[in-house]
Amino acid sequence: MSYLTIQEAMKLTGKSESTFRNLARKLKASRSKEIKLEKLKTGHEKILFKESFINSYFDTSSKGSSKQVESEASASINERTLAILERELEEKNRQIEALTDRLKESNLLQAQLHEQVKLLEAPKKKKRWFG
Repeated sequence: MSYLTIQEAMKLTGKSESTFRNLARKLKASRSKEIKLEKLKTGHEKILFKESFINSYFDTSSKGSSKQVESEASASINERTLAILERELEEKNRQIEALTDRLKESNLLQAQLHEQVKLLEAPKKKKRWFG
């Protein structure tokens, strides 16, 4: 017969610690055999629940299968989402590459234009102060 601590029962069912402490208080008062209390050296009690009791009380058998279906569905969705994102990333990379090429061309044209403007400007004569 296996017993579960409160932490293990919380992981199994998804319920809070206070839920299990309240349940333990009720079972302790009714002197149920579904709970086992172990004395620790510190003077506190370790609360242990029968695994079969937790499974039947919280009906974890159906939750386990629904969680499995949910995880399979989310895995399928994650795979599709990943494929979509990979395609978008490839397209963005192509766009960035094209824009980078255009920017290089633009810089080259600006440099050529700047050189032509320099050639067209005539040298200015210095003005003298004495007229």
